[in-house]
Order: sequence, then structure tokens, then C-alpha cells
Amino acid sequence: MKSETSLTDEDIRELARRAVAEGRLLDLKSDVVFKSFFSKETPEGVYCRTKMISAVIGKTVKTATVLNPDILPDFIQGKFPRLDIHCVLDDGSEIDVEMQGTKQHDDQIKRSIYYGSVLAKNAVKTGVLYSQMPKVYQIMFMDCSVIEDEKGKERFHHSYTFRDDENGKQLSDVFQIHFIELPKLKRNLETMSELEFWSMMIKSGGSEKTQELFKKFSDRQEDLKMANTLLNDISQDEKEWWVKFSYESAERERHAYFSNTLEQAKRIAMQQGRQQGMQQGLQQGMQQGLQQGMQQGQSFIVQNMYSNGKSFPEIAQLTGLSESQVRSFVQNS
Repeated sequence: MKSETSLTDEDIRELARRAVAEGRLLDLKSDVVFKSFFSKETPEGVYCRTKMISAVIGKTVKTATVLNPDILPDFIQGKFPRLDIHCVLDDGSEIDVEMQGTKQHDDQIKRSIYYGSVLAKNAVKTGVLYSQMPKVYQIMFMDCSVIEDEKGKERFHHSYTFRDDENGKQLSDVFQIHFIELPKLKRNLETMSELEFWSMMIKSGGSEKTQELFKKFSDRQEDLKMANTLLNDISQDEKEWWVKFSYESAERERHAYFSNTLEQAKRIAMQQGRQQGMQQGLQQGMQQGLQQGMQQGQSFIVQNMYSNGKSFPEIAQLTGLSESQVRSFVQNS
């Protein structure tokens, strides 16, 4: 089998078959697994989704309709976007939930504010009064810490609304941002809230120690049953593993390529010996990296679809590419 950054579709399928044969459980901290788990329209999927959202926002949610359940289009376009879960709740509120697996260099707090702002903007339809604006929630589960707590007062859940700087009086709760930082969650809990249960399930729900902890809380048994059923079901599906491995392989290739491109740009700029040349070199390198990274993503998906028996016209229709582009990706593979 090739290195992790150059896996073929057959390599990935073999990894998926092996994972199912070994009875392994998918990791909910993986963004593609997280999205699949909480987007399912099975009884267990609906139950877990509504219970998890209820736990975060602090009120009972009866229905949470997922507006973007599919993962495949994100691959087809080769854009590698964040894999969020966009839902409309029973009261008309809109909610965006995502899983951030690692702490990236970009500002995650500002990123969440931006995503929430876009959600709020899109929630106000043309002709609708601002007084009728639905509540919007931006929720981010994170396998890293970004909020600086006071020493000895660490909290794994932080929520934010608009408040007065001086007296703390709330202006409005129509726009809420929630951060759930999984590393701050303690395993040995004397009591377990609903949010602690779902956060622990996402963090390490498949481990024996966590399962033993869950069994101590009689009021969490229905949650445990539904979550375990769903996790076991998707973990026995080779397609779920194929999606996970395919996405991670493509992400590794993209990051490796961007890193190499950036390093090459830096070396060229340093050789020029001028600050202006360095800036130009970096810009050129990033532009070239973005363009070629997009092409790599498209080529990766086209080749996978072709190897799975899709014809050139079918692939073109699904991806929005021309038949000549599809043919070129396949012939040059």
C-alpha cells in the first residue's frame, strides 16, 4: 500500500474493508463522521441530533431538519469546505453545527462569528420584517482549546450573545455562538448533564472506560442505547469508512501540496533578497497552490467515480465539469 498521502481508491477500499472486519468504531471527532452521525434520518439519528442540539442550546428541540445532509458534492467540487450540519428547528430557528478536529492557524473565534453572521443574514428572507427574524445558533465542537479561562475556573462550554459592556445586560439572544472544547471535559464526573453526556460521546464514546462511566447514570441509558446503536450501524458500513479515508487522504494531499508550494515560494523570495520580491513570491505561490489544489481535488473525485463504473457523461453531469475535462482527468491519471 502507498504512503498515506498517495492512496489509490483500491487502497482506501481495502482500509475500509479491514476496519469493518476488525469491528472498529468510527471516531466522532472526525468531521465527516460527525456530520454523517448527526445527519442520519433513521430513528436513532433523529433522536441523537435533537438531543445533542437540545443539550447545547438549553431547551427541548422536537425536530431538527438537516438542510445539507450530503457529503459527496463537497468532494465533487474539489473545494474541501468545512463539513457543517445546517438545520432548521421546529420553532423556525436556524442552527449550524460543526466539528473542528484540530487547532488551525486561523482565528477560530472570528471564524465562528463570520459563519454565524452569514447564517443570520440568510435567515432573513426578502420581505420579512426584522422583528420576525428567527434565532440563529452557531455551534462548534472542538478537539482543541481556544477560550482562555481563569486559572482554576475552566469550563468546556462557553456561550455568547449580545450584552452591554458595562453592566452585562443582554441586548438580544437572537444570535448565539457556542463553543464546546472537548479537551476541557473531565472523564470522572460525579454527575452528568445532558451536554456532558453528548460531549463525552463525541470525545471518546466508543472506549470501554467511557462506556463504563455511562452505565453509572441511569437517566442516560436511553441516550446511550440510541447513540451506541447508531455508532455501531455506521461503523459496520464500508461506505462510511471509505468516505472518511477518502476525505482524509485528499486533505493530506492538499495540505502537503500547499506546504511544499509555500516553502518553494519562500525560497524563491529569499533568493531575490528583497522584501518586495518575497511578498510577490508568496502571493504567486499561494495562487498557484490554490489553483492546482482545486484541480487535484477534482481529479481525485473524477477518478474515483470513473473507477466505480460511472461514464464520462454521468460524471460530467454530476460534477458540472465538461466531458473533455472529465476525459482529461481520467486519461492523465
